[in-house]
Amino acid sequence: MKKEYISDVWQLKQKGHENFEFVDIAVNDDNLLFIDPCLIERWNNAWAIKAMKHINSYFDKLFKAYNTCNRKDMKCLLSHAGEQNATRLGYGNGDNGKGNTADGLLEIFQPLEQLISSIRTIGKAEDLPLLIPGFAEDGMSDLLTNILHECLNEFTMEQMHKYGILSNGTKTFYTWDMHAGEWKKVEKPVYFVNGKELLLVPKNIVRKNYLFGVSQYFTRIILERMIDEGGYRDADGKAIPKKEIVKSKRYSGEHWQYDEAIKYTVENNDALYEYHRKLPGFYMEHGKSMTDEDIDFVIYGYVVAKSA
Repeated sequence: MKKEYISDVWQLKQKGHENFEFVDIAVNDDNLLFIDPCLIERWNNAWAIKAMKHINSYFDKLFKAYNTCNRKDMKCLLSHAGEQNATRLGYGNGDNGKGNTADGLLEIFQPLEQLISSIRTIGKAEDLPLLIPGFAEDGMSDLLTNILHECLNEFTMEQMHKYGILSNGTKTFYTWDMHAGEWKKVEKPVYFVNGKELLLVPKNIVRKNYLFGVSQYFTRIILERMIDEGGYRDADGKAIPKKEIVKSKRYSGEHWQYDEAIKYTVENNDALYEYHRKLPGFYMEHGKSMTDEDIDFVIYGYVVAKSA
């Protein structure tokens, strides 16, 4: 199957992300990039500031519902948070199993009911991939797309206006209302490709892999703390390399990193606070937005030569 990109659909006569503010997604295939909330938080422009307010509003409400064991609010908050294929990002094959329904998401998030009462420092979107097995880039990116549906539609309309593209239909969809603190149903002009809604995504907010996750949290925070406290040392008292520690543990169970991270964080709530504090530094060091060349390679399979 030959891939067709939005730049083809719009007949823009050029390729290469140096030319676009959006990800030039293949409209007829998966695009293995994900929306990263930390990149939204770091991107200091009007769209990102507004988007971050929506994200914070949603997660404040979600964590409050779990803190108060309000199952009605939990189910309501997860009722429009399932798989979302309009961006064509991630593994958009339409079959994410439990992630498609509110009941399925309640099951995925079930560990949060206990964790939030024993780890009082939980409070950010990026905490979920650290502590919920199986909830990683794809699930988080889908959830963020739903929260930001209207914001992403506005961005799409702005890009369409820039290139003289007209809306080809309207759609009713749910999006997060940060003022009311609930999902709202809106009807908006949208853009359809092959009968399916398309949402463009700013290229500044996507990554192939998140920098935050249980593996990074375990190695960068928990293991370092354990070693500093005198653990994981050889007969001579020398610290064992972290790679060797992880290698020795990887056969101890499918979710061993989650199990160890949760156990340590329950006993040391400040570990998660330390992670929140250090995460911006991790992004400064390793997590800047992807370069145009990197996005070219993921989307097209090659790097587009720069314009003269």
